Amino acid sequence: MRETGRITTPVSGRLGRPTLRQPLVRRRRLTEMLDTGVRRPVTLVCAGPGWGKTTLVASWAETRVTSGPIGWLTLGRQHNDPRAFWSDFVMALRIAGAVPCGNALEDIDFGDDTGALTAAQVLTGLESLPAPVVLVLDEFHEVDDARVIGGLTGLLHDPPPALRLVLIARTEPTLPLHRFRAGGNLTEIRARHLAFRAPEAAELPAVHRRRLPVEELAELLDRTEGWVVGLQLLADVLAEQGVLESGEVRAVSDYLLREVLAALPAKMRQFLVRTSVPDEMCGPLADALTGETHSRRLLERLESSNAFVVRIEDRPGWFRYHPLLRDALLHQLALDRPGAEAALHLLAAQWYAGQDHIFEALRHAAEAGDWHYLGRLTVELAMAKVMTGDQIALVDVLRRIPPEQHAATPELALCGAAVRYVSGDRTGVAGLLRLSRSLAREQATVPTATDVTLRLMEAGILNWRVGDMPGLITKSSETLKLLSSYRLDELPSLLHYRAIALNEKGAGLLWMDRADQADRYLWAASTAARSVGSTVTEVNALAHLGLLVFLQGSVREAAEFVGSAIDLARRAGFETSAQASVSYLVLALIQLERDRIGDAQESLRKALHAGGEEPAAAPAVLAALVRAHLLRAAGDPAAVRTLLRQTREEAPATLVAPVLDHWLRLAEAEADLALGSCREVIARYDREAPHGVFTPSEQACLARATLAGGDHATAERLLSVVREGTDHVAAVTAWIATAFAADAEGHGNRSIDALSRAVLIAEREGVRRPFRTFDQRRLAVLLDRRRWVEEHTATPAVASRTAGGEPPATQSDVLSERERDVLRYLPTVLTAGEIATNLNISINTVKAHMRSIYRKLGAARRREAVVRARQLGLL
Repeated sequence: MRETGRITTPVSGRLGRPTLRQPLVRRRRLTEMLDTGVRRPVTLVCAGPGWGKTTLVASWAETRVTSGPIGWLTLGRQHNDPRAFWSDFVMALRIAGAVPCGNALEDIDFGDDTGALTAAQVLTGLESLPAPVVLVLDEFHEVDDARVIGGLTGLLHDPPPALRLVLIARTEPTLPLHRFRAGGNLTEIRARHLAFRAPEAAELPAVHRRRLPVEELAELLDRTEGWVVGLQLLADVLAEQGVLESGEVRAVSDYLLREVLAALPAKMRQFLVRTSVPDEMCGPLADALTGETHSRRLLERLESSNAFVVRIEDRPGWFRYHPLLRDALLHQLALDRPGAEAALHLLAAQWYAGQDHIFEALRHAAEAGDWHYLGRLTVELAMAKVMTGDQIALVDVLRRIPPEQHAATPELALCGAAVRYVSGDRTGVAGLLRLSRSLAREQATVPTATDVTLRLMEAGILNWRVGDMPGLITKSSETLKLLSSYRLDELPSLLHYRAIALNEKGAGLLWMDRADQADRYLWAASTAARSVGSTVTEVNALAHLGLLVFLQGSVREAAEFVGSAIDLARRAGFETSAQASVSYLVLALIQLERDRIGDAQESLRKALHAGGEEPAAAPAVLAALVRAHLLRAAGDPAAVRTLLRQTREEAPATLVAPVLDHWLRLAEAEADLALGSCREVIARYDREAPHGVFTPSEQACLARATLAGGDHATAERLLSVVREGTDHVAAVTAWIATAFAADAEGHGNRSIDALSRAVLIAEREGVRRPFRTFDQRRLAVLLDRRRWVEEHTATPAVASRTAGGEPPATQSDVLSERERDVLRYLPTVLTAGEIATNLNISINTVKAHMRSIYRKLGAARRREAVVRARQLGLL
């Protein structure tokens, strides 16, 4: 019995087609390949044992028997004698009825001829065959005699026109088939073609009679990769046990060990066993596992001999073992060398670490159970991935560390903190960070990577989450200073760590209301993160840049930053994670300014979902402010007051964020205005005056309150500053308030001009909310009056402006050479003094050039100048 267990050899010997057992799976796609193949000189069916090679060709021959003679010769070791080979070769043709009377093949006497003479005589007879004949040479791998191969090579050098050879072999024949392959005259059917597909597998008797569900059939195909013997054996196991264990199935292992491994030299069998630990294999990795120096050559030989070793097409030089062969090899390894598997996993981990394949190294370290090495490797090479968003793959490995091991080293405590962080256990994270710090203090020296990782995680979790922005700035500044003293070869995650630290410092500076410094650090963080593929850090930096420019009144620019952040998060697959919550909160604020209430509610919902049950302190207050704006838009200022009072009471004492203080005070003042309590607004800002400068939005709100109180002079003084400022949203509010005041005083033209300025700025920024905060009846009257006047007095000069409301650029906008030198430094975090040092000029000269750049580019601040310069192609 041979191949799939369905073929028997006739009593007459190895001549003649094998008898097939019924029922058979008719495989039309393969029979069509054979039909095509026998129109050419040679067809090769080549695959390892059990792929159904002989069954396929025999069933094809059975259905094709009436269309022409088909001879069949099953080769054995005895056919390494040329006389035996050529004798049976001719006999197979005779039995098939392909040799007519009078043909030279009919009269050949093999008794005394040499091999060469026999081949010559056979060739003479083949040349005179009257009609095409197919000759199947089964088990061709059994023949390796140089005389036989030489004779057949000579025959194929100029093949007889009537002869069609079908070679069935387990290994690649040593015949010169490359000439036929190059000329397109060779049909090849390999294991990938013989692999059973789902509809074919469902018709196999062993599968069909058990009526396996689709899921179990898919599992069978996945485990066997369509190998027919494996399909049949595993189907039997599934029928008996009801489940397929992930380990060795004895019947399959026995077959592979006897049919595949037994035919290999002992050294090659040992090689296969030792290299079965990794999922995929290459020459250098195999060298590391075996101590050999020529493993690539061995892998190539195993693949070409169809020993269930498969070349990975999209990774040159890489191979993998058939899953069932790998199971059998691992079982053999466990029997022969107990405990060796862990040692081999550790060798693989060390090799992958040396190749900077981090996750493969970690996975093998976990399989080896070497937790200390895993912790050290994680902190040195991979922990930056957790802090920059590439979490799932890493945390899946870190979960395998036994919890009791977390107290063993600072690195393992950090691994435990990473797992707790992803699980949402903020309390557990803080405890493990404190444990890591305690363990680090007990050591004489702490590795640099451990020290930096601990600093960044403490800043990002212990400081950021509780809202301790001064602490966040201090720790990130210390980390940046520390990182500046190392080279990349000394600290592999240096660039990742720098991007994280820049982002932490920039975010802290933003919430501390130090906008100019925050702008530089956040911009540098987004650039640094993009350069190292640190997606979460880039998203976080872009979201905070969006928040920064929103606070400065540039809604359109904020929308660009936030849109980029959300799109990047969506493409990276974490738009619903905590890292995206700030992006959605800022988006909700932008949508509120544009009076898109429904969209803002949806963005808030996404932000709350992403933030989780225990959001960080600052985003939690920001979310409350979004809810307050939604309540105000719904016309419920009393509910706004209640919500803001509750927010202040529930905010942790550790929260230090002046930006939020300003914002909460502004929201309360706007609620007071909506309730007609202008005196409370004025009193609130009188109380707060000693504590710092008001934002443009606060000044506009105070001006409206003083207007309502009758103090027009104070109101005009406040409004005049805001109207000409760079906060576009506050400027819209100030111009509308100016229009209302001018109308009340009877200055109709001034009122129309002010309202026109408000509309122009609002259209450019796409904002509508400021108009909703004024008396709608009076506003409608003023807008109608403005529309009527402008329709009758519009001049061509108005149309000469660009769509953004800016005059077209002129030749005077071109920067000088020295101004271009300064411009190159504006996107960096360097101060004016540091730029002066780099350019070897005075700081006053740098400041003068910066003012000139702002004027020529129509920018009010450094960030706007950078954006405008990029738009013009100057950067």
